[in-house]
Amino acid sequence: MQCLYSNVTQHCQEASSFTGEACKLVSYCGPECQKAHWPEHKKACKSPLSKSNWHPAWDLENRGPAWASGQAATNLHNPFGANKYMWGNVPAIDVLRLGQNEGSQHAEDIALLFAASGDLRNVVKTITNLPESFEHGVQITINDREFDVVARNTILLLFAFASLDQERPITEIAECLIHLWYSAFLPASLVSSLRSRVGPLVSPTYNETAYKAQETIHKKMWKFRSGNTLLVNLQKKEWRRLEQFLHVPEGLGFEEAKKTRSATVMAPERTDYRDRWYYKDATPSMRLAKHRFREDGLLLPFGHPRSEFNSPNPTLFQTPNHWPMDDKADPLDGWSIGGVNKMSTSATLDMYGKLFSYLRDEFSKFLDRLSKVKIDFQLYHLDVKDLPPHLDKEAYNRIEVSNITDRAYVGTATTLKLLFPLLQTPQQNPHATIITLYLNATFETVRMGSVEEQDSNIEAIFDYLRLGPEMLPFLLSSPQSAVMYKVWDSRSMVLDRDKFFGRFMALDRFDMISTALGVDMKKTNTIIEPWPMALKLKLPQKGAQEEFEFLLASNHTGWERYVEWKWAK
Repeated sequence: MQCLYSNVTQHCQEASSFTGEACKLVSYCGPECQKAHWPEHKKACKSPLSKSNWHPAWDLENRGPAWASGQAATNLHNPFGANKYMWGNVPAIDVLRLGQNEGSQHAEDIALLFAASGDLRNVVKTITNLPESFEHGVQITINDREFDVVARNTILLLFAFASLDQERPITEIAECLIHLWYSAFLPASLVSSLRSRVGPLVSPTYNETAYKAQETIHKKMWKFRSGNTLLVNLQKKEWRRLEQFLHVPEGLGFEEAKKTRSATVMAPERTDYRDRWYYKDATPSMRLAKHRFREDGLLLPFGHPRSEFNSPNPTLFQTPNHWPMDDKADPLDGWSIGGVNKMSTSATLDMYGKLFSYLRDEFSKFLDRLSKVKIDFQLYHLDVKDLPPHLDKEAYNRIEVSNITDRAYVGTATTLKLLFPLLQTPQQNPHATIITLYLNATFETVRMGSVEEQDSNIEAIFDYLRLGPEMLPFLLSSPQSAVMYKVWDSRSMVLDRDKFFGRFMALDRFDMISTALGVDMKKTNTIIEPWPMALKLKLPQKGAQEEFEFLLASNHTGWERYVEWKWAK
């Protein structure tokens, strides 16, 4: 990485090796360049958020936070903004884990179904983890009921394939994918590349549907130089919408789009909510990095210049005066925080800079595998309940369903009844698995329990937060204090999650579902650990404190539970 000052002026073209001692968010070639850049960088480095003793405004003003009274007090979560999930909210997983299941020497083609895919992160993770020795074909079927998600997935794949066909450098393509996926604003050159590479592939398809009814499904397949294919199944009216994802609404410029996004992610009425989240961050530098991403929406290293990123990302701005996600959506949610934090970068506390480097590596590996492995993609935009008739029975090695098995969505019984006929039989493949995720089940069961159960293991929270017993009277007398909310937000990390999920399984009648459908919940997961976000270490083990602090700073709870299902013998 170059010295930050080289991005601001021609004064320096040296590599960076010197990081500012205070925030460790930017790097320079040495003290001279750091001093030259100080007038600009001190705005962040001397910000109140950079102080280790920073406290939320409501705490300093000795008042209750916004959710403590009025209508907000009647709601548990108080989400704000739109409810589209353009980015993953749990870390990417390899749904195949071939070496530990079928075996790295598996000598047959593989078929994978992402029945409620969300973004492409699990697809990327699975393909990058294919063994180098794997020489067979992969069929990947991707479905989501949200059109914006399907459109973006289609465009990202088309851009990747078209760029590979043009023999663009893999690292360059990877960085473009990062910004198309996560950055609210793009360089004009990237918008131009998006339209020139994807536009000629998508635009003619709408004309092909001219004489078809609006609701008719029209299939379009592209074949690329690698031999890989992409088959997209959309209604006639949706092909027109897909082409529109290459353009922002007429008249929407940079300033207007910036105001639109800020109205959600920097809304004045949400200041207390943001402060609550910032107060949980592991370091002041993490607070600063998160705040900067909120301000500009660019997934870049903290010190990277922003001036050329002045064109609204058309895949995110499809409606004037509307940002498609809520104000808590964060690119960090979709990737392993441990993997991201292990990235070696000169700015050692720049989490978004580390995420950028991590994704550049992951996407580069993905692109490399796309060029070497025969992969056929199919994309659908359907409610999962309408999907099975379009697919072959007993065809898939793995079916991943996200958290549609949560009670608020499709539920366990219906999901398994719908999708198990699509899974390979034990005779075809004894490792064939349906992967389900429960994001809300443990939480809902905890709420059914007693107050004593919900507050159990409070001693462990005090140890992690470094609170002495003398703090207990203060907390009891100050239930709206920032420290009290930090304690409250830590509870999920220390409660007996197995006990509460066991109650959920009984309430949801896993036993009856298994018997009725002839399926079994695996006693031991072989693809993804049951509780991937839960704390693995305990104080005073080395790394336990850092593990806790990073989980607390995330949007995860530790209650994310994966269950793997197989056909009964």
